[in-house]
Amino acid sequence: PAAVSCPRACAPRPRRRCRERGSMVDEVLESVQDLERLSFYGLSECLGSVQQLLERVLRSETAKAPRADDLATAERKEELLEAQAQLKRAMGALLESPALTRRERPLAEDFLQEQLTKLKSAGSDARAAKGIERLQGMMKLVQDSTAVPDSREVRTIEASMKQLDAEWKEVSPIYDKWQAGRHKFKSNDDLQAFRRRYEDCRKARDAAAPKLEQALRLRRDETAEAA
Repeated sequence: PAAVSCPRACAPRPRRRCRERGSMVDEVLESVQDLERLSFYGLSECLGSVQQLLERVLRSETAKAPRADDLATAERKEELLEAQAQLKRAMGALLESPALTRRERPLAEDFLQEQLTKLKSAGSDARAAKGIERLQGMMKLVQDSTAVPDSREVRTIEASMKQLDAEWKEVSPIYDKWQAGRHKFKSNDDLQAFRRRYEDCRKARDAAAPKLEQALRLRRDETAEAA
């Protein structure tokens, strides 16, 4: 679809938000192209992002003077609705035979409860009753299921994060004291070695959370885990 031009009153900053919002929509829709690679956690996170964007679409449709970035998002409404439907179907398929981690089980319960609430408020015909019965059966399966372990990659990253946190508790106070002039090193070599250690730890901690998030979003490879 063609891009929506910002109103004349838009300053450069709102126009930049338009571009950022467009790239966000592209990123979210791109993630839906390969649903089989996503874990239930990953599907849930993607669904949350899609629903946030659809809330912006609704805001643009009801506002008297909608924001330019919301109008740009509204242009992709049909794509976002289709993505939402695909994600819900994929999540439902995984819950027919649930193999969920401890993180994923509450997400699954919340997802099913939300669908149950919507279905109960939609009507009381035979079709709705059948859907409610199906969802309640899936809820029982989820609640009765045994949690599966996180993937090997997730466990490795989490172990590394614990080690980094322990090291940070050691180096951070020393660094703060040195910065304040209350700690001295025996030599410049010791100082430089400590600074490298501090920076390496800081950078590794900063990179760990995005790595963990990426690993959590990927579906467990049962074959690789069993090897």
